[in-house]
Amino acid sequence: MENNVISKEPLTKKELNSLFFRFVQWNAPGFDYVYYMGKSWPWWLKPMFKKYYDKEGYSAALSRHFDFYNTENTTGALVYGVVVGLEEQRALTGEVPAETIKDIKVSLQGPVAGIGDSLIQATLLPILMTVAISLAGENGSIAGPLFYIVSLFGILLPYMYTLFKKGYQLGTSAVGMISSGALSKITEAISSFGLIVIGALAARQCGVTCGITFTSNGEETALIDKINSIFPNLLSLLVIFFLYWLMKKKKISSAVIVYGMIIVVTILALLGIA
Repeated sequence: MENNVISKEPLTKKELNSLFFRFVQWNAPGFDYVYYMGKSWPWWLKPMFKKYYDKEGYSAALSRHFDFYNTENTTGALVYGVVVGLEEQRALTGEVPAETIKDIKVSLQGPVAGIGDSLIQATLLPILMTVAISLAGENGSIAGPLFYIVSLFGILLPYMYTLFKKGYQLGTSAVGMISSGALSKITEAISSFGLIVIGALAARQCGVTCGITFTSNGEETALIDKINSIFPNLLSLLVIFFLYWLMKKKKISSAVIVYGMIIVVTILALLGIA
């Protein structure tokens, strides 16, 4: 990749701001149920790659970021900033491996989603909506929508820009961390935390039930209650492992799995099993 570099000039403040507002304006332009926000990364980073690489390097750089990605979009500015900093250092020094960038991006999406969903989606937005609705009142005053729009952008834009800049600073200092071996430890810690967050979300969001009952000592007992008394959420865990196996080993796309699960759950519900 380093042989394809055509510029060794660091990103200017203007270029950084342009990259940030590109992220804000086109936060998920390529969203689908296979890659989620993954298609957006090549679009966000396109101007930077055009600056640093020739045609072959540009194509390779875009391809490296064309994979699954999903996180909370405002707090995700931190991840974007880190990747911009890392990609800049990769082009300028050649000392940042492509796999390191990918590992960090993948590892951060889970923890950032957990923080962003709790802080922004579940706390800030409902509060602002509640205030806006009360201001709108029964007469539908324009004060409500105006308050929501102004306060939303007034809070989220500085929030996102601060995270982007902090992430960029972390990314640009990556060369020193790589040489000291600290980056691998940080990546490992983030990965572990990410697995914990994803595991907690899976246990909370995936609620597999079973409608089968049986009679014991004259009392009707639900099979799911017995299973959960021995191993809580065991059915949910097994379903998650099964879906992971389908995606990882059988290479079945997430879109097929989503539609397949809808069909299966519908059939089981009609039969009274789920």
